[in-house]
Amino acid sequence: MNDSELLEQALHSGAIIHQPHALKAFLSANFLAKRFGENDKLFSHTSILMANDSVLVQPTYEESVQAPALQDFRIQRILNRGIYPAAYQATFQWYQNKGFDEVFRYFATKAASANEYLSHNVTILLAMNSVYRQLNEHQIPAFLNRFTEFVTSTFSNIDNVNSKPVPVKASLSDVLSSCIEQFGFFGHNLITLAWLLRCKDQLSTSLYEAMLSNLYVQANSPLEDPEDEIDQVIWGQCKAEPGIESFESRINCLIFDYTSNLHQITFADALCLLQSEFPQYTADLNKIAKYQCLVLEK
Repeated sequence: MNDSELLEQALHSGAIIHQPHALKAFLSANFLAKRFGENDKLFSHTSILMANDSVLVQPTYEESVQAPALQDFRIQRILNRGIYPAAYQATFQWYQNKGFDEVFRYFATKAASANEYLSHNVTILLAMNSVYRQLNEHQIPAFLNRFTEFVTSTFSNIDNVNSKPVPVKASLSDVLSSCIEQFGFFGHNLITLAWLLRCKDQLSTSLYEAMLSNLYVQANSPLEDPEDEIDQVIWGQCKAEPGIESFESRINCLIFDYTSNLHQITFADALCLLQSEFPQYTADLNKIAKYQCLVLEK
């Protein structure tokens, strides 16, 4: 399998549990391929994980959903309330009228305004904005369908949330240390930090700082699901090994030795990005990768 085939699969992969992760995993697989090679093997393995975590969606919907021209407030109301099937047309018309950059900025502002557990509101949004830049005209309709499903499952009624996060001024070093200390379910805090660093230029300074602040709060707050706490027995079996060869061997294990979860790809990618940016933390990131491998074996 090549990257074009994997992209097509991702564009037609809908969510099973809550939000669609396939397009983010497609990008992560490409980043990993640049670091490790083995493109065909990596893309084929990602394809298997993607199929296990998604439903296959062949049609695109905006053409089959007939709707009058919608005013901006009506488009946003349809999406905020998750009204289907009108939501497919709402996104398509918004895209046609204003372009994707405006659509992205609208939801980026929403993402920065709330601290969502696991931070999919940030990472999937940033990944989708990145994927959009790579698409040809014929791929846009399927992409907008997946984007519609993502924003309605993620941002519906977010404006009605009573508690807004209190901004916390934290340095990048503080955020990184906190995310290493509490990396979260399948490393979601580290995944979020990696995508914020990778996509910093997609965001205004205020949005980037707000998202970083939310992540810092997330990494220093009790986990919402007690089952996501670090298993101390397994953690005690892991050693912090500093060598790059040991780290890359562990990443290879995380990617290829299991077919359990698509986050194997996105987490491996995040660990690699953070190791490249902060090589002084190689031993810590290696230990976390080892822990995740042992959890997958459990």
